[in-house]
Amino acid sequence: MLKNLLHKNYLIYGSSILFSRGLEYAVLFFAAHHLSKYDYGELEYYKKVIEVGSSVFAFGFPALILSYTKSRDSKNYFFLLGILFVLFVAAIGAIFFSFFSWLFLIVPFVFYAIFFTGGIAQSYFLVSQGSSYASYYKIIISILFYGLIFISIYCFDVAGYAYVYVNYLLLPISFIHVVTLFYREKIIWQKVKRYWKLFKKLLLSSFTLVISNFANLTFLYTDIFVIKLLSQNPNVDIANYSFALNIANMLLLIPLTLVQVDIEKLKLKPNYLNEINKKILILVLTASVFLLGFYFILVHKFFTDYSNTITIFIVILLAKIFHSLSSLFGTNLIILKKFKENLYINIAMLLLNIVVSYLLYFQFDLIGVAMASLICLIIRYFLLIKINRKSARVL
Repeated sequence: MLKNLLHKNYLIYGSSILFSRGLEYAVLFFAAHHLSKYDYGELEYYKKVIEVGSSVFAFGFPALILSYTKSRDSKNYFFLLGILFVLFVAAIGAIFFSFFSWLFLIVPFVFYAIFFTGGIAQSYFLVSQGSSYASYYKIIISILFYGLIFISIYCFDVAGYAYVYVNYLLLPISFIHVVTLFYREKIIWQKVKRYWKLFKKLLLSSFTLVISNFANLTFLYTDIFVIKLLSQNPNVDIANYSFALNIANMLLLIPLTLVQVDIEKLKLKPNYLNEINKKILILVLTASVFLLGFYFILVHKFFTDYSNTITIFIVILLAKIFHSLSSLFGTNLIILKKFKENLYINIAMLLLNIVVSYLLYFQFDLIGVAMASLICLIIRYFLLIKINRKSARVL
């Protein structure tokens, strides 16, 4: 078992994820130390808004490329058509956002949707070039992204807008990269038109994924948005809650690494789901124990301003254990093209989480919001298992 967990592909791709997340956490720790709680809370708020908004702009194409494309041509042309469609959505969105003074968010949404971690480019490189190439891409884009955020916070007075401004610098560079790539792949216009016919037929499935991904991300960030709406001091409360949430989210690195590296095996070998689920279970439970000890040391020795968040962290950590264990089953529904089932679960959990978060916030404040996430993630976990069992992918 240990030999399987330390497979070369896991280590290479996992190292890129750890490196990327390591840079992210380094910047967030620096921001938590360098900025006031008010500015740090604003930084976290815009980070979450960009992540949720970009899921709409991405239009479900990352999952579609991972699960649907098989030939090299299909991967190349779906990638191109996905980028063009994101730009089309951005043009429509710009008209709408101009009425609400949100136009400045268009560029971050586009960059995140296409080029950043979890975007269309990341999925494309993973299935077309392999996990090693995708790893190098992730490392390079992370160095540029988080390096510029660090410089922005340290050298310039950008306060909570660092996650917004960095996208304006990186978007032109990223487009130059993909134009060079398409030139090397010798894109043929006649094939673009042929794949567009197929692409149009899949837009309905993609739209289902859009709503599903948006509901999923909004569900995961309901706590932040509820705090923003209901708190008397929202930025400070978001800072306290996000600090605990960011550490607990480290658990998600485990299923993210194992599932993405073995995505092709999951497509081809139905019974492989059980094997990878055992690996995730062992690693998540082990890592959660170490993470709990790490957090106690962190808030008592280095970030004493956040020492009042220990109870919040414990509840969130329990929630993230179930989140980590359910990630595999959610991805498997996409592989099985059970888009509607995935959509229904995500929407139901989003609505339930909004109601429960609202009710528990007034009873238990921030801890109540964390408890709402725990309750909903447990329910979501068992629903996903039930649907996967019906498809005979879980024994």
